[in-house]
Amino acid sequence: MVGLFDEHFIEAKAFYFKEFKTIPCIAYIGGVNTGEIFKLIQEGKYGKVEATYQRNYYNWQQERIEFAKTIFKLENNMMVKLGDDWLEILFSNKDYDKANNMLHEFKTLKAPQKEDDYEINIISRSGGSLDLKTLAIKPTPLDLDLYYNNDFKAVDATIKERLLKANDKGIVLLHGLPGTGKTTYLRHLIGNMKKQVMFVSPSVADNLMNPEFMDLLIDNPNSILVIEDAENIIMDRRFSSQSSVSNLLNISDGLLSDCLNVQIICTFNSDLNMVDSALLRKGRLIAKYEFGKLHVSKARALSQHLGLQQEINKPMTLAEITNPGETHYQPKQVNVIGFRRMEELIEN
Repeated sequence: MVGLFDEHFIEAKAFYFKEFKTIPCIAYIGGVNTGEIFKLIQEGKYGKVEATYQRNYYNWQQERIEFAKTIFKLENNMMVKLGDDWLEILFSNKDYDKANNMLHEFKTLKAPQKEDDYEINIISRSGGSLDLKTLAIKPTPLDLDLYYNNDFKAVDATIKERLLKANDKGIVLLHGLPGTGKTTYLRHLIGNMKKQVMFVSPSVADNLMNPEFMDLLIDNPNSILVIEDAENIIMDRRFSSQSSVSNLLNISDGLLSDCLNVQIICTFNSDLNMVDSALLRKGRLIAKYEFGKLHVSKARALSQHLGLQQEINKPMTLAEITNPGETHYQPKQVNVIGFRRMEELIEN
């Protein structure tokens, strides 16, 4: 049973059922100008507004109060829930035509494009449903020759060529030691994309084939999914019962992929040997790359470019180069109860 309130606001489906004593039909649309739609609803274009419920917050950057979510209760058993750049219409099963007409009008009111900032959309769970929250990010200029080893530039060119291609699909696998620049590259990559980019937390990605997730993908085709720390999502099915590889394959290269045209970027720290081999097949894999420590000459060049005075005599990660004064804390070695190494068994 869904509660009337989730952790953020009113749960719209439960509220509809409470008010009208019937289960609602729901129509969703994303990428719309909810500010303009807000005005039209308030003016009564879609019927008398019987009540308005809002959750607001103070935006310190803009120094103003903004509305995070709004629920309009309209006449004739209808509700409209507005988010940042998306909305849901909740209606009875007798009002399909009215809801459909509203959607056709709303789709002409597209969300304004931001010129200075780039956007990433965070898929988060709110109660029993998924929300798409838009966040502006600053573009990250990045000199690939300075920050990465020489073999990465060709891989970067392949990734950008494919991700900029409309109505494409496939998977990008980026892995390597922590601190080697995976997230830095992601920020740079997102700033070069014209497609909608959706960031998926591992907890949500573990349910890629859930109905609410599929609804969200259907409403946002030709987009890019980014899954960080994706070990449990892509792990070889022979070793993990928690692996979601099958779901990933259905979205990226199954029957659904031709309709969704979703490209997927997975980042992780473990070795490529742990990845399910099905993800590595030609035609499915766009690119793979292991981020490693910068070679000595590269590390010295980057350090000098950043104006850092340090002696470098071994390969180093980006984190080590850019934070020379910080102490690296090595965890203590502990004895783990469980399987032991084969040579230990042989010695005993």
